[in-house]
Amino acid sequence: MDTKLLDTKDISNYTAHVNSAAEALRQGELVAFPTETVYGIAVNAQMAGAVASLYDVKNRPREKEFAYLISDPGDIRDLVEHIPFYAQVLMREFWPGPLTIVFSSAGRGDVGVRFPGHKVAQDLIMGAGVPLLATSANVSGKPPATDAQKVLEYFGGRLAIILDDGPSDLKTPSTVVKVTQDSCVILREGAIREEQITNCLSVRIER
Repeated sequence: MDTKLLDTKDISNYTAHVNSAAEALRQGELVAFPTETVYGIAVNAQMAGAVASLYDVKNRPREKEFAYLISDPGDIRDLVEHIPFYAQVLMREFWPGPLTIVFSSAGRGDVGVRFPGHKVAQDLIMGAGVPLLATSANVSGKPPATDAQKVLEYFGGRLAIILDDGPSDLKTPSTVVKVTQDSCVILREGAIREEQITNCLSVRIER
């Protein structure tokens, strides 16, 4: 496969580039895109073959789930039945931004959700019009890519499109928390520090 590198800083072609990536996602292709943390890779969650391909290129164990991407907080209602109070507080404080929240969903197990605070990512999610699963752009065990050239080095020929928006701002992955009705557990400390979450919730956070 010939991986296309599309420059989203090219304002005259911005919409066309994002639309091309959105169409590729609808067709079951893998697309890399920028976020404020690191670059990610997204796939159409409704296409089992696309999800399997993402596991394969990442060399990721099947038991490790990918997170859903949303472009509006209201979209979470399509993914989880109940939003605990702690999650509501975190969403108000840190979304859009570098926080992935893992919910317990009846019949589906844990469901991770990320609302990235990056215009290209938000436009891509909205333009795709299908549920998207995503993960950081790196082979498991290697550092996440923080620019398009590193994504190309890792995955050239295995992705349909890379949206190139220059280097990532934060250059560190999102923080991941698991929230239930009675607890908030930090699964991975990233761009948002533990003390920020603790101060936000005014409770002792388990680790």
